[in-house]
Amino acid sequence: MNTSNYIGIIADDLTGANDTSLQFFLSGCKTQVAFGSDLSIDENLNTEVYAISTETRNTTPETAQEKLLFVAENIFKKNHFEYIYKKIDSVLRGNIVIELYTLINALEFDAAVIFPAFPSEGRTTIGGYQLLKGIPLQRTEFSRDPINPVFESNIINLIRSQIPDSYSPDQVDLISLDIVMKGAGPILSKLNELISKGKKLIVADAVSTTDLEQIALAVSKSNYKILPTGSAGAAQALSNIWHPSSNKENDQLDGFQVPILPKLVVSGSATELTASQIKRLHEYDNIENTYFIDIKPENIFSYDYEDNALRILNNLKKDNTVIIHSSQLIEDSDELNALLLEHEITKEMFLTKICDYLAAVTKYVMEKTQAILITVGGETSYKCLRAIDCKNLRLIDTVAPAIPLGIDNKGRLIVTKSGNLGTQNTIIEIIKYFEQDKQ
Repeated sequence: MNTSNYIGIIADDLTGANDTSLQFFLSGCKTQVAFGSDLSIDENLNTEVYAISTETRNTTPETAQEKLLFVAENIFKKNHFEYIYKKIDSVLRGNIVIELYTLINALEFDAAVIFPAFPSEGRTTIGGYQLLKGIPLQRTEFSRDPINPVFESNIINLIRSQIPDSYSPDQVDLISLDIVMKGAGPILSKLNELISKGKKLIVADAVSTTDLEQIALAVSKSNYKILPTGSAGAAQALSNIWHPSSNKENDQLDGFQVPILPKLVVSGSATELTASQIKRLHEYDNIENTYFIDIKPENIFSYDYEDNALRILNNLKKDNTVIIHSSQLIEDSDELNALLLEHEITKEMFLTKICDYLAAVTKYVMEKTQAILITVGGETSYKCLRAIDCKNLRLIDTVAPAIPLGIDNKGRLIVTKSGNLGTQNTIIEIIKYFEQDKQ
């Protein structure tokens, strides 16, 4: 079969598509992020990497399968992509198994190698267990995720729990850390052995960037057709193999200057990390002209977004920064639980209402003024960008580790950040990026 030179990334949420494609951008690739079926291949743009967000993390397995099959058949197979990478959540949320089997079958892969470690962000895999800063996932806040809680730290067990009846749990296996630490040769031997025995979903331990690099090298050297699967960390390792370059300087920024525009930060993330990032920004004294809007319960239940939208517009001047967020609302669990009981809705429904509310606010504001849009949280990012009719993003820079700056089809500058990514200072770093050219 004829192949193109395209590299394809498929992620189950927008921030994952962005932070993964950023790894290829940093290796010199011209990169575009699209939302599902909105991807269009334009050879005149010389795009090398296409990342697609299917927004299937929180859907039913049936919906995920349907969307993945459409993307596989109508985008990847139709356009003959040379390489494909499946991005999954590094804390293992989502319809991982059904999405992998759908791609394996539709695109005729022999197996998928799953290495979701992201050591620079504190995610490691040991003995098949996924750890967050040394703590098993089921003992972290992600076990309390209101939409997609993770109750299992052992990836093998988690995968087997998701396997449909039509597939065998025996198709899952592990390449343990003692083999990974020996390098690409032993990894390749073990990988080939497992695939020859009919294994389809192969998990690989990793505790360092070197481990990811050796796994990626083994995958690239195998005679089997393998679907590499993991986080942005594994994507970085693969970018150096799929797009080798002696000069990593990216020339895509020639002539680009950071504009002096106000910044609108929109956060609907429910993670503790996001709450700490917002709090740290609030306490930070070295960024002037910041204005915070805490969403109130009555805003969400009445869906009265115009008042807060007007507050944003009144303060979104020159190079000011306005932050509208839900962190305080979500943090007060007793008050929130009472509200949910009173309105007879689940926390999942409430968080969806928050994202819808923020999308309406963002649409109102962005239609009336120019601003740099910074969104926090996967669902928040997707809904806000959809609301302002953003169809795709072309990556043009990195504003903080694993966080890209994109320009959309209408020329607007947009930053998206996963709710569980970064340090307490990450939002501060993003805002300071846009102040770097000030005198």
